[in-house]
Amino acid sequence: MTLPTRRAGRPHASSRAMLEEAAGELFLEQGYSATSVADITRRAGVSRSTFFNYFDQKSDLLWAGFDERVAALRTELTSFPGDPRASLFRLADDLPAEHVALAFTHSDAMGLGDELRQATARRIMEVADTLMLAGAHLDPMHARVAAVAWAGALIAAVQEWSRSGAARSRLTEHLGAALEPVATAFDRG
Repeated sequence: MTLPTRRAGRPHASSRAMLEEAAGELFLEQGYSATSVADITRRAGVSRSTFFNYFDQKSDLLWAGFDERVAALRTELTSFPGDPRASLFRLADDLPAEHVALAFTHSDAMGLGDELRQATARRIMEVADTLMLAGAHLDPMHARVAAVAWAGALIAAVQEWSRSGAARSRLTEHLGAALEPVATAFDRG
């Protein structure tokens, strides 16, 4: 009987974390646009293919923690489509103050500009698509408007949380304030 051999190399979680850390350092040191994927992989000590196993593009490094929470939100709303507000607050309570906060607070120094706006818009639509799961009881256009409004509120809260010092405040506080103008969006009309 032949035993399976274990492939050598870093554990997957370690490589991903190293890529995120290396990217954050390089973005601050030399700016986002001046940092290439090759620079990041070299600093992290991993291959280019390892990078693309985890991330589709460089800007995804800034959103990794956020994207993971949105995937968990999708799973939660698929399994329990009940209360999107409670689900969003769980996401906000779980989101660490890491690279997405760094991107919003240092976007000028990092040279993010349009790329940050594009990545932000993409996340609004991904969150909205996820929140549509909570609007199944509504007319489709009503559900889409509600989902986009709440997704926009989440991103606005993340931006404000970042700018006010993510380590010194709680995202849930900012989310509560951001949801106030659109609080009833998922209610039946």
